[in-house]
Amino acid sequence: MRRVQERALDLFEAYGYAQVSVEAIAEAAGVGPATIYRNFGGKERIVLWDEYDPLLFAGLADALADAPPLAAIQRALGRALAELYARDRERIIRRARIVEANPELRQASAANQEALRAGLAEVLLKAGAARDPLEAAVFGGAIASTLEAAALAWLADGGASPLSRHLAMAFRRLTRLCAGG
Repeated sequence: MRRVQERALDLFEAYGYAQVSVEAIAEAAGVGPATIYRNFGGKERIVLWDEYDPLLFAGLADALADAPPLAAIQRALGRALAELYARDRERIIRRARIVEANPELRQASAANQEALRAGLAEVLLKAGAARDPLEAAVFGGAIASTLEAAALAWLADGGASPLSRHLAMAFRRLTRLCAGG
């Protein structure tokens, strides 16, 4: 899946997202179009696909056992994202630029954000860090928005400073808001 995504990103950067077909991606990746549809569902999912959320959720579940929710979440996500972004910085920046340039991808990305919020809420509820589904949804939404804001700030500076710096700043602001100040 990574190889297909890499070839697709190359094509999108060279010719534009709208001008590249699934068939062209399949040819560049050395697979059949059916393989792409089976693994991704369509062209937009090729850009948006990543393997990060399960890793984030696993680290979060473990951290919630040892600390108050906000501190545990910041620590777990900071650790996981630092590793992921250090390893995949360029690919993430490439994907984000393509998403930003294409309204249909921005809309599909919003659905990804909703899935992240729901996944975070589920982890928080199962770990007992939220009292009920509403509280879990509120916490999950706040965390997902904080992550998104940090990632957007990181991308705005071209990935020049570490994502962990932007994440720490975003969580400080969330903490200040939660404390009423």
